[in-house]
Amino acid sequence: MICRFRWSAALSVLVLVFFCLIRQGVSGESLWDDLYKSAWAGIYTTDQATEGELFYRARCASCHGALLEGSEDAPPLSGRDFARDWDWGNMADLFEKIQYTMPANRPGALTDDQVAEVLSYILKANRFPAGSRALSPDVDELRGILFLAENPRR
Repeated sequence: MICRFRWSAALSVLVLVFFCLIRQGVSGESLWDDLYKSAWAGIYTTDQATEGELFYRARCASCHGALLEGSEDAPPLSGRDFARDWDWGNMADLFEKIQYTMPANRPGALTDDQVAEVLSYILKANRFPAGSRALSPDVDELRGILFLAENPRR
């Protein structure tokens, strides 16, 4: 009897939550965005990625390759292996990896704005969509934003 009551109560709560979400007009996509924010939400601007590409070509391509393909001395920054390495990773961690380890001959020499621009270009090269708001150079604002190898809205 108690077990049946628990199941009935749990089902009632789930139905109530479902109808509240429908009444408020919450779709599956916005519910996903409320639970998880990812790079698929458009977290950089096209202009920022363009600036990042110019900086990348001048200061990063000699090690990481013109197409971000990597080399013997530097890992790739695009493609399946890169995406797999960072899948479900925090964007703040990726930002800090660049911030504290690059360039290899002068780690930590990049400004926060330069890191944000280069990271924006890396996101663009990995086919993440641009948005209307620039990627923040404040690492604390990037905490909780996930790098997901695949778009969760597919």
